[in-house]
Amino acid sequence: MGFIEHDGIRFHYEIAGEGPALVFCHGLTGELNQPKQLLGSLPGYRRLVWDARGHGATSPVGPADKFTFAQFADDLAVLMDRLGIQSAIVGGISMGAAVATRSAIQYPQRVRGLVLVRPAWLEQPLPEGLRVYPKAAACLERFGVEEGRKSVEAMPEFQRMREQSPESAMALLDQLSAPGAIERRARLDRIPQDAPIRDWREVQGLRMPALVVGNEPDWVHPLSYAVTWAERLPLGRFVQVPPKSVDFERHATAFRSHLAEFLRSIAA
Repeated sequence: MGFIEHDGIRFHYEIAGEGPALVFCHGLTGELNQPKQLLGSLPGYRRLVWDARGHGATSPVGPADKFTFAQFADDLAVLMDRLGIQSAIVGGISMGAAVATRSAIQYPQRVRGLVLVRPAWLEQPLPEGLRVYPKAAACLERFGVEEGRKSVEAMPEFQRMREQSPESAMALLDQLSAPGAIERRARLDRIPQDAPIRDWREVQGLRMPALVVGNEPDWVHPLSYAVTWAERLPLGRFVQVPPKSVDFERHATAFRSHLAEFLRSIAA
């Protein structure tokens, strides 16, 4: 594990292994252990995971207006520079998939392949599964942790989330009372209101192979989003795995099998 200083922020990362670089980004409110758990061991690859600004052990939070996918892609490029990584296979989960996509658009020469796991955005900001997040951030700011959590639980949007995806609803509530929740509320507000692209023409020129992974049921990460990304990316390939919310081990095992096949195809 280590840290780099960039833009007034101390970014936390972990790098391990030898071989071609594979960089993986976590989801909204997650941290680097999330992709580590999904990836498992990766013999033959140099695996880099990191905590994006406002997440994990990366601190301080920094300006709210820098919680954008474009900025996260720039942050990742600086991290790769500092670690001497000129190019990598770049992937991520949910928010991390959006960061990986934005990285491929801004730094196409540095991304040898894309791995998008359970994407939560298409080309529009504030998808349905994330609409409660900015309102939750506003409740934290206005009422504090305890009363803010109660206000969120009373929202019709949250009640719909709880009906459709109990796991996602509980994860959001946990984040509202996690250490630093008020200081980090900008991530709940700004990130859902961004999007990795604003027009599908942005991905038309991408020529790196891409693996897009979806599962269902998954209200925050609709299977149709993964299918759409695979169709829109010029070299995209879609695979479906067992749902994470039902059995994480089966989900991870299936994903690792598809990832191994994808990595072999790039190396061939």
